[in-house]
Amino acid sequence: MKVGSKTCIKLLIGYLLILILLIITGGELKAQTTDTSFTFSEEEVVKLDSIIQVQEQTIKIQNEKIQVLQSQLFNYNILHKQDSIHIGLLNQNITLLDNRIDLYIDLNKELQPKWYNKPVVHFFLGAVTITTSAVVLNLIQ
Repeated sequence: MKVGSKTCIKLLIGYLLILILLIITGGELKAQTTDTSFTFSEEEVVKLDSIIQVQEQTIKIQNEKIQVLQSQLFNYNILHKQDSIHIGLLNQNITLLDNRIDLYIDLNKELQPKWYNKPVVHFFLGAVTITTSAVVLNLIQ
């Protein structure tokens, strides 16, 4: 059962109680006669009409509030789902960026010069080669 229907039932019960009270206080109950004791006065009719109009307006306003709140709840549920999807995508993005950083570190390790590609090693190898060739030439002569 919806919340709005419970409210409507309560209001209808209230209407019935008001109507019964007005009938009881309106005078003695008699079978259909043209007697003035059973008829409502002009003031009672106006009061009853105004009470009914106020209650109908209240029901309309409450129904509109219920519809607005239901639409807000629906929108908040959609927003919650979209936020969850967005957070999931951001977490995937973080994971991919971490993997990319690890790949750049591996690439940097691969591209660094090896021990034999350093200028100091080339200098000493060149010096040893020249010295060795000079010694060999000296021994040959």
